[in-house]
Amino acid sequence: MGVDTVDNPMSRIFVLATSCDATQLNLTAAEGFLLSRIDGTTPLRLLREMGGMPASEVDACVERWLSEGVLELVEGKSQAAATSGSTTKTSSTSSASAAPPEKMDAGESDGQPFLPPIDESMLDDGLNISLEVQRRILEFEAGLGRPYHTILSIDLGSQPKVVKRAYFKLSKEFHPDRYFRKQIGGYGDRLDRIFKKVLEAHEMLSDPELAGVENQTPAEESFVEPSAKPKSETAAAAPSKPAATETAEAAPAAAPQRPLTKLERLRQRMPFKINHAAIAERRARAAEIFKAAEYSQRAGRLQEAEANIRIAITFDPSRSEFKEALGSLRIEAAGARAAKLMAASSDRMKDSELREVLSLLEDVLPYRPHDPELNERAARVCMKLGKLDDAAEYTETLIARTPEVATYHSMLGKIERQRGNNDEAMSAFEMALKHDEEDVDARRGIASMRIGARDAARGGRS
Repeated sequence: MGVDTVDNPMSRIFVLATSCDATQLNLTAAEGFLLSRIDGTTPLRLLREMGGMPASEVDACVERWLSEGVLELVEGKSQAAATSGSTTKTSSTSSASAAPPEKMDAGESDGQPFLPPIDESMLDDGLNISLEVQRRILEFEAGLGRPYHTILSIDLGSQPKVVKRAYFKLSKEFHPDRYFRKQIGGYGDRLDRIFKKVLEAHEMLSDPELAGVENQTPAEESFVEPSAKPKSETAAAAPSKPAATETAEAAPAAAPQRPLTKLERLRQRMPFKINHAAIAERRARAAEIFKAAEYSQRAGRLQEAEANIRIAITFDPSRSEFKEALGSLRIEAAGARAAKLMAASSDRMKDSELREVLSLLEDVLPYRPHDPELNERAARVCMKLGKLDDAAEYTETLIARTPEVATYHSMLGKIERQRGNNDEAMSAFEMALKHDEEDVDARRGIASMRIGARDAARGGRS
């Protein structure tokens, strides 16, 4: 059947061919996981999201399997039921364009972020944080179990620069320091949890090697082995039924008392056996390496500790504490780099030296997005380099955190004046004087602007 017979390619549904023995296929772990998700009800749109590999690779696998006769195309829900031969209500009534309930663990529903409803009783209008922001925090916290790329609102397999940009935006929004000296009640702990998870997502997806580990299938699937059962025996067990039907008939007739875990669903669908001894060995090795990383960190050897944690993650990607530890270590390392940055004055630096300092600041700031000293330093360096838009952004971050500091407003006034925004510059200078009547920069800025306006009114004559 041709693959162009369906109006919407993303709504195409596939089923294992009746003549296909999946145990005899030579598959990578990622391909085996993708094949296990092809069940006669899940459309290509969802397969691309949950396949554990970039969407283009999912498409290539599906097209290859179609051409090799591994898969058959199902055009509609009635034909899906007929092709699979399933007698269960679930498969006979599943929509061709909607995921079954068990797919919701991916954190999305019908292509949109899936978040549980928040508890409205948690909202408190007595805090120094708007109800709208409180609701945003509660909703985001409720979705922390989603895949990393969904948390960051990026595509699976995005480039590191895309990951970094998405992370920096979220880190500035949810970093606890944003609400410095504000009464926010229990939202401080919520923000801390959110920031750590966003940081964790950044660390895992911004590093190509770790991203490759994370985008693979669950940890157990890295250790699968082809079933030792002879092909003839497999065929004799079910001579004329596709694998999807065998799975349906193997499941109990009664609905389970609890939702199946990912691993349990995998075991039902995937015609492989798992080498538990290999899993245990690698996990034990990962634990040893992680202990070595902790020792290195206590000794102050942060680069060595980071390298060991990364190795531990590759040995056992399922251990969330390894990923959390990597984020915490990067924050500590950023603090050490920040201390060195602040020790050197940039007043007499050449442009090449300033650019080097700015590059270092840009590496550190994602981990300390509201640090006042780092943001002020970055703003002043950007001003010297003529990067006025960036300078304004860093200064606005300072003002958002501590709006009562006159120096930040007068610095913004200088930036806006250089950008040619005279009205905004005057407002910034006036705000500086409101907080500190003796602010010299603000007074000079206003005087200079008034002289300039007077000269302009006279035709530019001094």
